[in-house]
Amino acid sequence: MQNYSQPHNRVRTIFFLHGAAFSSWVPHIPLVQERLGLGHDELGGILLAAAIGVLAVMPIAGRLSDRIGSELVVRYSGLAYFIAVGIPVFMQSYVSISVAMFALGFSGAFLDVAMNANGLNVERVKGRSIMSGLHGCWSLGGFAGAGIAAAWFALPFDNSYHLPVILSVFLIAHIIAQTKLLPDRDAIAILKENQETADHAATGNARTSGAQKDRPMFLMLLPFGVCAFIGQFGEGVITDWATVFMNSELSSGATMAAVGFAIYSCAMAATRLSGDALVMKFGRAPVLLTSSVLASLGTFIIALSPHYIVAWIGCGIAGTGLAVILPLLLSAASKATGKGGGAVVSIIAATGYSAIMAGPPIIGAIGQVAGLVTAFAITASFLALIIPVYLLTMRARLQFASNG
Repeated sequence: MQNYSQPHNRVRTIFFLHGAAFSSWVPHIPLVQERLGLGHDELGGILLAAAIGVLAVMPIAGRLSDRIGSELVVRYSGLAYFIAVGIPVFMQSYVSISVAMFALGFSGAFLDVAMNANGLNVERVKGRSIMSGLHGCWSLGGFAGAGIAAAWFALPFDNSYHLPVILSVFLIAHIIAQTKLLPDRDAIAILKENQETADHAATGNARTSGAQKDRPMFLMLLPFGVCAFIGQFGEGVITDWATVFMNSELSSGATMAAVGFAIYSCAMAATRLSGDALVMKFGRAPVLLTSSVLASLGTFIIALSPHYIVAWIGCGIAGTGLAVILPLLLSAASKATGKGGGAVVSIIAATGYSAIMAGPPIIGAIGQVAGLVTAFAITASFLALIIPVYLLTMRARLQFASNG
């Protein structure tokens, strides 16, 4: 059997770098808010610009990945992304930073869809679940980026040099890593060969699988997309507002807020790195339901925290709960439909990544009117809705997708 460890390791590196770059920007959000004198609603507005950038790219990213190859889209979108992440901190007006945030959302989503499409193709040719581990590498990168930012802020360095220095390193690493990704054309050829072998070995099972695949794709993927939206809504809120919450509501200061986000990222990384094993042992449904409970509980703890140290605990629990929701849904959707690459990512991840960018401005608006405590409590309640969605629509689909 052919060894796919090198493409697997390279796509892991791409996930790591994407997460590290994004989390390097997150601790700068409260600093940008203070420097420009932005209210919660105005901060939500510039985050909305990033959400619009994400929405603008979603209709084309998956199709382009399938058309020209996800490995090529990863290559060129990454070049734009690692430059775009560093631009917002240098903008001097509301309009200019909104434009910069649009560019960040656009380039980041392009790379995100393409690297997930490539990861799904690697998963399918390897024949075992790897998506949780890939997202674990993203979270590990998030932990590294946030940790470096916290250390930089604590030392007597000029904060304005942080992103240019660290993003230059990430850009060089991306250029090296993308050279050995699995080409889509190779994945398609391998899958066709494996399918022909499987058809000869198990004709009855193929007919059963085909009956599932013949159902309309939109209907097959709708419950997965709804759960992805709920989970990523919560992830977007924690990512963009947890540091602001700790800084403004709990008087943590920028350094302690960055530590809280680093704890959140570390919890996500640890859970995602073990997520594939958890799914294989307990099944997708128990892991999904437990994740919903933990995500909701952790967000409630953040909302009701009397001190930023208690909020750190909430960040850890929320990170554990949110960790495997999206990779589990991507992998299960690909299994249930027989589709991989951009076809699944463009639908499931599109709803998820729209939520991760749309959630923060919505919570900003709620926070401006009712306060951030109320906004976080509403987010916690929303995260619990994954449970009824599963009970009403997803039991048969997750059973068909088995444990990966």
